Amino acid sequence: MYLHRLELRAVGPYPDLVSIDFASLAASGVFLLEGPTGSGKSTIIDAVVYALYGGLAGSDASTDRLHSQHADPAVEPFVDLVFETSAGVYRVRRTPPYDRPKQRGTGTIRQQSSAQLVRLADPSDLVGEPISHRAPEIGVEIARVIGLNRDQFLQTVVLPQGEFQRFLRAPGEDRRKLLQSLFGTAIYDRTADELAARRRTAVAEVEAADARVRDALGRFRQASGDDDADEATAPDVVAGLRGTATEREQARTRARTDAELAVAHLHDVTTRLAALDRRRGLLARQDALAADAPTIAGHRTALGLADHAAVVVAVADGAAAAEDRLTALVGERSAVRDRHDVTDHSPRDTHDRLAAVRSEVRHPVDLEQSLDQRAAAVQSATADLERTQTRLAEAATALAARPDERAAIVLDAERSAEAAADTGAAERAVETARELAALLAARGVAAERTSDRAAAVTTAAAHAAAALATENDLRARRIAGLAGELGAALVPGDPCPVCGAVEHPAVARPQDDHPSAEQIDESAAARADAERALAAATADHAVAQAELVRLTEVVGEHDDDSVARQRADADARLAAARAAAAAVQELERLLQAHDRATRALEDDHTDLVTRSRLLADRIEGDRSRLGEDRARVDEARQAVRAVLEHAVTGGAGAEARAAADLDAEPTATLAEVVARVDVLVTVLRTVADLDDRVTAAERDVADRKAEVDAALQAQGFTDVTAARTAALGRADADRLRALVAAADREQAVVEAGLAEPAVVAADADAAATAATAVDAPAVLDRDAAQAARDAAAAALDDATRAAAAAADRAAAADKCAADLSRAVRARDTTSAESRAVVRLADIAAANTNVNPTGITLGTYVLMRRFEDVVAAANDRLRAMLAGRFTLETSDERESGTRARRTGLALAVRDHLTDSTRDPRSLSGGETFTFSLCLALGLADVVQAEAGGVSLGTLFVDEGFGTLDPETLDDVIGQLSRLTAGGRQVGIVSHVEELKQRIPERIAVRRTPEGGSRVTTTV
Repeated sequence: MYLHRLELRAVGPYPDLVSIDFASLAASGVFLLEGPTGSGKSTIIDAVVYALYGGLAGSDASTDRLHSQHADPAVEPFVDLVFETSAGVYRVRRTPPYDRPKQRGTGTIRQQSSAQLVRLADPSDLVGEPISHRAPEIGVEIARVIGLNRDQFLQTVVLPQGEFQRFLRAPGEDRRKLLQSLFGTAIYDRTADELAARRRTAVAEVEAADARVRDALGRFRQASGDDDADEATAPDVVAGLRGTATEREQARTRARTDAELAVAHLHDVTTRLAALDRRRGLLARQDALAADAPTIAGHRTALGLADHAAVVVAVADGAAAAEDRLTALVGERSAVRDRHDVTDHSPRDTHDRLAAVRSEVRHPVDLEQSLDQRAAAVQSATADLERTQTRLAEAATALAARPDERAAIVLDAERSAEAAADTGAAERAVETARELAALLAARGVAAERTSDRAAAVTTAAAHAAAALATENDLRARRIAGLAGELGAALVPGDPCPVCGAVEHPAVARPQDDHPSAEQIDESAAARADAERALAAATADHAVAQAELVRLTEVVGEHDDDSVARQRADADARLAAARAAAAAVQELERLLQAHDRATRALEDDHTDLVTRSRLLADRIEGDRSRLGEDRARVDEARQAVRAVLEHAVTGGAGAEARAAADLDAEPTATLAEVVARVDVLVTVLRTVADLDDRVTAAERDVADRKAEVDAALQAQGFTDVTAARTAALGRADADRLRALVAAADREQAVVEAGLAEPAVVAADADAAATAATAVDAPAVLDRDAAQAARDAAAAALDDATRAAAAAADRAAAADKCAADLSRAVRARDTTSAESRAVVRLADIAAANTNVNPTGITLGTYVLMRRFEDVVAAANDRLRAMLAGRFTLETSDERESGTRARRTGLALAVRDHLTDSTRDPRSLSGGETFTFSLCLALGLADVVQAEAGGVSLGTLFVDEGFGTLDPETLDDVIGQLSRLTAGGRQVGIVSHVEELKQRIPERIAVRRTPEGGSRVTTTV
């Protein structure tokens, strides 16, 4: 990665535009960034880091300090950087957050940060291709094209002052943390943790597999009934049970065949005996039918004659009913005419004339009923017009006041928006306070955990010591009692294993508490377990203590009270900003509501104008139509009067005269007169309908008499009286029909029963019965067949139970044997698979039984990386210090520390005296030289680890003032040799001698106004 051009303005101590051409400065390879302390040299590097990653070089620096206090507050601060990587040329521009004056009114408003990334065709391209305007996307893209994240960039491109002196002199544990974060080797620690988890799982699986085998064997013994069975004999036991089950099944098949034959014989005997009984019953019923045959024939004849007579009687009854209806209608017509005094001989014509006139005046009747209501409506509309004109004047007054009200709401909204602009900063402050509170709580938990882990270490150490003492005591007691152990094993006549004699006159006897080999093995295993528990507890305590140290460093000087105050202030600030934001939303809602209300008022005003015009037009039209309708009502009344006079003259009766009298009254309405006409029309329609019905009834009587004569002739009767005599009542006819139908059904049942095959076949059994003079032949013995059937069924039940029991035992044993076989195979497979997992986990976790070095997997990987860093540093040390000193690594504990072995210890080898020194014993110049070589070596290794990322530009911010002239020459020479590979090296220093050695420089000087200016010398 090469830097081409940097521009900045209103940043740090630089109020004016600063432009630095790195490409020209680095033409010779090395350039100097010099100036007095505090003049702004580090701000240049901060600007580069901020442009690339949106943050400053210092881990605890805030971007708020980027905005220059010496610049005009209205000037926008920015950083613009052009750089080149293997992916192309890019230009990134960022503006930090700052407070600018409001465009209207007094005070300031917070301007948020912005960012822009552009791809350029070449470094001189001023337009380029925009890539993104979003800061998160830009951060991801820059990390991709450079190949380094911010932390890696600060460790390889920007070497901050004093950082690697701390790295050189730090204990191995601190060095491990830095290298682990830089090289990302935490994955190896996670791998070791995963292997440990898998080891525990494998051990548990082996134990579970053994338990499953024991459980499967127990279930097999229970299922087979063989308590002596084991894994080897299980197949033979299953084979024997299968043979027994086969024999029992064959016996059950034979018993089932015998039972089926017995059931079939019983069914045959029962069926034949039932057929004999049915045949005897059917023959008896046939004899009864023959005896009742003459009586049933007489019933059939009487029913036939009654059916013919019923036809004649029905027609005669219809004729009599028609004559009765004619007589009733004539009487009803006379009564109606008399009641209504109707003498008109053509009431139908008078009815039709009145109905026609009534239809014509229906509409004028409705008009007459609406005249008064319409007149009142005209008066109401006139009053409504007056009210509408009053509301129209009020709406015009309200509309005139709306603009001033809206202006007041807009002014309040602008004031609230200015206060709500602080929401983002307030939220960040609240989040920072919450993080601090969480860290404080975590530190308290870590302190408690560390104390608990320390107590656990103490307890585990006591247990380990006790286990070791127990084992030593058992071993000592066994050694002391070996003579008794040997004596107990001697048998008279056998040679002594010590002296060879076959006689044993004084054999030593073991003591009562003499330990056995098994007890010693158990104590050794208990001691090993206690030591492993102690190692685990010690590791847990170290991890907890490291976490406590980390949290203490992160929290720093903060305590609960300061964090509570900081959080309260941040919450109050955020609450105020959010309240202002809520007020903005509420005012915007009020403004929208005000605008909607204004539009509604305007719409109401328009509607009122329109309504006023419509009301005036409608009132004028309604008055004109009201006069026309009154004239139409008068014309209709004249027409009704004329028709009524004609009806009275023609003899329409009392209703016609009543209607004419009402029409003569001056107060009577047309509707009342028409109502009387409706009554008259109804009366005339009733009289006319009665005349028509009497005429129709007379025709019906004549037709009925002709039908009676035809029916007598067709049915063979002389007169109606003879037919009535032959007819039967409903009860008598139903009784005779029931007797005839019952006889027919009985005959059909008997004939069908005698035709059944079983009844026909029973003739042979009947003949045998007649010949032997007994109820049934001997072959039809139902009791003997029943007894045989029961005996066969009992035998079948016994055989079935025996076969089912044998089959169930064989099936259960077979299933349990299969389960046992699977459990044995699974146990063998699990045992084989777990051995590799357990060994690999023990190696990665530095279990001393398999890994005597005691170095974990993560530490081992860091050691190899650290050796590469030291080798790269030694290459430069030999050139800078004439080969006198080199750095050496060690896996031993460093002097002056009681930390665990990390394999990252450092020592200085002095080849002149052939001795080893502690890095803390170096002088100031030697310390700087060693630190610089370490930093450059680390940069080389990180560059290689990052996949060959090209690091074209390098800044060194270290203490060159501690070097003597000769060493300074060697250091500058080494830095110059870096440029041979195409690197640009920028040295940040205020050492005067460097100005004479390095011609290309960036000079930073303070100005009388309080800011700084930059001068570039190429």
